[in-house]
Amino acid sequence: VHDLSPILSAPFDDLDLERDEDEQEWERRVMVLAATRITAARVRLQRLGIVDSNGKPLSTELPVDTLPDSDSTLEPG
Repeated sequence: VHDLSPILSAPFDDLDLERDEDEQEWERRVMVLAATRITAARVRLQRLGIVDSNGKPLSTELPVDTLPDSDSTLEPG
């Protein structure tokens, strides 16, 4: 089981972004941050039964509370 705790930031205060190597390291950190957040979001959506293991929606139906005749709709009337 992977640790899916989101990385909170992609710090660069220890890098000199004028140097190509440091800029590449910061870009790597940003990509790790993005991948971690995407994975965490997909796992959350799977647990909620919204998507399958490939990230595909399990249903195309709108939730009942979003339909036009729902009592919780924002539509007037």
